[in-house]
Amino acid sequence: MNERGLIRRISRRRLLQVAGLAVAGGALAAACEGKDEVAEKEKGGEGETTQFANLFTPLTIGTFTVRNRILSTAHFTGYAQEGVPSERHLNYWASKAKGGIGLIITELQPVHPSAGVLPMMILTYEDACIEPFRRVTAAVHEHGAKIVAQLWHPGSSMRSQILGGRQPWAPSPIPNPTYGETPHEMTVGEIQEVVRAYGEAARRMREAGLDGVEIHAAHDHLPDQFMSRLTNQRTDEYGGSEENRLRFIHEVIDSVRAAVGPDFTVGIRLTGEHFQAGGLVLEDMKRIVPQLTSSGKLDYTSISLMGVGRIAPTYVEPGSFVYLASGIKEVVDLPVFCIGRINDPVMAEDIVATGRADMVGMTRANIADPELANKARTGRVDEIRRCIACSDGCWGRIGYPEGITCSINPSVSREKEMEILPATVKKRVMVIGAGLAGMEAARVAALRGHSVSIYDTGERVGGQLLIAAAAPGREAMAEPVRYFERQFELLGVDVRLRSAVTPELVANEKPDAVILATGGVPGTLSVPGADGPNVVQARDVLTQRKDTGQNVIVVAADQGMEGLTTADFLGQQKKRVEVLVPEATAGAGVESITKTVLLGRLSGNGVTISARTSVRSIEGDTVVAFNIDSGEERRITGVDTVVLAMGSIANDALVKALDNQAWGFHAIGQCRAPGKMLESALDGLRVGRLV
Repeated sequence: MNERGLIRRISRRRLLQVAGLAVAGGALAAACEGKDEVAEKEKGGEGETTQFANLFTPLTIGTFTVRNRILSTAHFTGYAQEGVPSERHLNYWASKAKGGIGLIITELQPVHPSAGVLPMMILTYEDACIEPFRRVTAAVHEHGAKIVAQLWHPGSSMRSQILGGRQPWAPSPIPNPTYGETPHEMTVGEIQEVVRAYGEAARRMREAGLDGVEIHAAHDHLPDQFMSRLTNQRTDEYGGSEENRLRFIHEVIDSVRAAVGPDFTVGIRLTGEHFQAGGLVLEDMKRIVPQLTSSGKLDYTSISLMGVGRIAPTYVEPGSFVYLASGIKEVVDLPVFCIGRINDPVMAEDIVATGRADMVGMTRANIADPELANKARTGRVDEIRRCIACSDGCWGRIGYPEGITCSINPSVSREKEMEILPATVKKRVMVIGAGLAGMEAARVAALRGHSVSIYDTGERVGGQLLIAAAAPGREAMAEPVRYFERQFELLGVDVRLRSAVTPELVANEKPDAVILATGGVPGTLSVPGADGPNVVQARDVLTQRKDTGQNVIVVAADQGMEGLTTADFLGQQKKRVEVLVPEATAGAGVESITKTVLLGRLSGNGVTISARTSVRSIEGDTVVAFNIDSGEERRITGVDTVVLAMGSIANDALVKALDNQAWGFHAIGQCRAPGKMLESALDGLRVGRLV
């Protein structure tokens, strides 16, 4: 049963209780099973809204038709086992299909050994992947979605370490800007070998029952490297003129089409603009793409981009790069897909309605909420758990052994393990603390049918999410708060704000289960002068409970976003800010793209960052700093305010107080162990399922 079904089932039970009808649990369960109203709606027809008439219009793409225009673009999951799709792949992609999505593109899948082999990659150049993919495809088709495999070769965007010490292959021996390695210039024979490999990989995907293949020719990978003057400086038939630079991708398209025949969908993903000096720009691509599609061998184009906008952080406005797809749509007759931090079906509807793109990439949005499509289709937009573009659980976990997940939806990659089922015994559950961990625990416990009360000392639920949302460009951090507030309304969670909980209150309430989620308090600096009147906490600055002077030192030992976003907040006020960071780089624990953009913002506002630097003492308006490696001191004078961002310390006073009670409790989130959003949300999910 899905979440909506559980909500409706639980709501009916509570209505019966309010009416004073004594219904035994087993009888009620029997009455609520069967023709569930929401399950009927999910089959289509009744209950659908007209708000998204264009978004939910079917579209024919080559030889198949998708039920709507919502797309999950290819993204690496890290779930493969021994080179083949795993059970986690099946559950992950099937959850999107069950949630109502139109089309799923799998992930970058190497077509040749020279592409590089990671243990968590699907090796499309071996027949072993065919049978496991059949199971995946069947699961996706069962729920009405289509699935296309992405064929990939990175060229020089690969490290020799992953290639067993061999040089990466590329059009020309130009060092890769990311890894700094000089690749091997491919011979004509090697080029033709890789071209054939694309065709063979496509054949395997057809045999596996997928609906199509997508040639990955974007993001500075091998086909893109052949097309660009920056990376292709060959003098043979594969370099020089634009015609020659396009020869490789033309041959790849021909090879794939020859391998799969005319009755199979073949698409291509392209870079709309490189956003680098000398790279391809939109006007180049408006000339190039029609050349690639003129043969009639391609069925769609998916338009992406290079740079930080490819996986846009929260600082990038939603929909910022749709214009690239719109520009390509002006010059081709094929379906065109767009991307660009689109997490709202209202925006997606407008994109389709205005003809800017035919399919809308909502990739991270469908990670954060796999039921996004069904919720939008049935008019439940306010129930969507919207992506906040933190990328910490998805892009930020590329290469982790356990693969990707989501910071605000930890069910991702744990779809079966963390399935939420009705509780067999209904309990009175007391949740103390309404930060991310407490809110998720309360939601899940209530979804299972428990009677849940959540307590917090604040004016609103949300905890540190609300503090994070006070930083410039980080307003989306409040989005989960809106989501949980709506869920509490639907589930009948009793929210008690401005409520300090004591052991006596817990004893008086006599709950069946207690979940402690009292969070973390700001860490302090243990040096002389740190208790002075000009020393304040970053959280107080962000929430404007404390002001600062014009000259500010930020001590950012948190390794995360708190210190840097506070510096951003102050820098935008044109204050003179220096950030002292004990690590070699600022934001050591921040996801890479977000960090790049944030550091750029700080630099643009004149914020100085001093790495490997800490504080020895604070002497009035002087901060005595020192280099951690050399011990050399530096006296920073004229300091008006010192702002501390020292991370969190567990707020575990109530944990310790209740530890002597006869009955047990669950401590979750930062009151148990300070960590990131993901750890807090996962704690809440796990304990919400346990009580």
